[in-house]
Amino acid sequence: MIKFFRKIRQNMIKENKISKYLLYALGEIILVIIGILFALQINNWNEENKTEQELQSSMVSMIEELNENINYLNKQKESFQLRFERTTKLIENKATDKDLKEIIEYIGQDVNSRPFKKVFELIKENKQLQLIENKELIKSINNFYEYILPDIDKLSTWHDGFVSDNIDPYILENIPLEKGLVDPKITRQLLTQIKFKNILTYQSIIYENFVRATTYTIEKAEELSIQITSYLKTK
Repeated sequence: MIKFFRKIRQNMIKENKISKYLLYALGEIILVIIGILFALQINNWNEENKTEQELQSSMVSMIEELNENINYLNKQKESFQLRFERTTKLIENKATDKDLKEIIEYIGQDVNSRPFKKVFELIKENKQLQLIENKELIKSINNFYEYILPDIDKLSTWHDGFVSDNIDPYILENIPLEKGLVDPKITRQLLTQIKFKNILTYQSIIYENFVRATTYTIEKAEELSIQITSYLKTK
């Protein structure tokens, strides 16, 4: 093909058709420019397609992480509800001997936590959030990960400090343990102390707040998962 065009140019020069040659040369230049622009456009399309695929992959990962968090928070909610019920039974003098023996399990344990937003942090780091075309979805994602989830972490961190500063020292000083269990008679005696009752009452309030907080967070996580799924279906 190159030889063919070169032959045409040589013939034009030999025949002294300068104007035609210049016109032909201009046409060649335009064709080259069009070819370059076309190649650049294809490259841009490929890059955009790659970026879109990466964004969709990240959104799918976010849904998976949300579902994992929902399962985890549901288990936490059940644990908080059980602790709330058992501390309430103690406060109301309705506890069984089993409740009295296992009191350490629900007044001295910390609240387990976990990294809830690995995918979100990765999306932010890769600057993919602004690539989402649905502005309401961006707002929902930011609200969930920047405001709702941190409340759970703050509550967990605060509770850990409360247990280590107040409850653990009290247990070590006042409750003799045998294989993690307490003699029901000792627990009954402790229930006559104002400080012990205050600990139970305070923990009961905290557990109730945990139940409310996790319930709300689960609802918002489920809503966000549905919202992301709907967005992906439009792509």
